[in-house]
Amino acid sequence: MIRLVYVSTCADNVQPEDIESLLKTAELRNQQKGISGMLCWSGEFFLQCLEGDRAAVTQCFSRILTDQRHHSVELILSAPTSVRWFSQWGMGFSRTMLSRRMDLAEWTGNSFNPYLLEATHLEATFERLSMLAQRMEVAGEDTASSSPAR
Repeated sequence: MIRLVYVSTCADNVQPEDIESLLKTAELRNQQKGISGMLCWSGEFFLQCLEGDRAAVTQCFSRILTDQRHHSVELILSAPTSVRWFSQWGMGFSRTMLSRRMDLAEWTGNSFNPYLLEATHLEATFERLSMLAQRMEVAGEDTASSSPAR
């Protein structure tokens, strides 16, 4: 199993309904392929973590590279892992988590720019998101979901 993390810049014409459509498709496809993960979207940038079988994740990332909803894709991390951070989601997403800016100020200043993060910081960020989502889930609060309306 591997964990893959990438960042990209959102295309100018991407709207929230485009993200909703993307999430529905990704969640279904990822569940069928045994891939779990988290997508963060700030309106300007994407930050995504994918976890699963190497072949399935590589195939998924190949499709992502050709998606017209973003550009300047930069692979940050691709490494073996034995632990899934997002096992409960085919593709997790939450505006609540985005609105908190994922506590990135200590690494990037006041704005969300994933290109400014080092791989170790991105890994720590996703680990924090995973733990935050699990705590919120236990407390019955808004957690990562496949709907950007949350």
